[in-house]
Amino acid sequence: MTPGFRKGPTLWDGVLITVFIVLTISVAMMMGSPDPGSVLEVKTLTEEVRIPLDRDGRYAVSGPLGTAFVVVEDGGARMESAPCPLKICETMGPVTKSGQTILCLPNRISARVLGKVPVDAVSR
Repeated sequence: MTPGFRKGPTLWDGVLITVFIVLTISVAMMMGSPDPGSVLEVKTLTEEVRIPLDRDGRYAVSGPLGTAFVVVEDGGARMESAPCPLKICETMGPVTKSGQTILCLPNRISARVLGKVPVDAVSR
């Protein structure tokens, strides 16, 4: 063993790690999360529809591959079924916060929650 070097963590290593953890949690809490959205904006190649998220229902959306169904319930929206081959949009789960999006790329459908989105940065 080289003289002057210790093996293993010291008390100060623990203090430093604790400070980093506390700072990380504090910054995450200050940033917060986006507000819950109020409207789902569904876009296709030919139309744009806005659906209130407080009105539960099942909505048909037509795309080039066929009809997809969007379900709105409990303040969130999800893609229930789509004619695309991989069904990735169905596995995305519900979106509730402003800025969250569901995409069905093969069927050219996008569904985005609208509402107040926090600002990441300001440029001049």
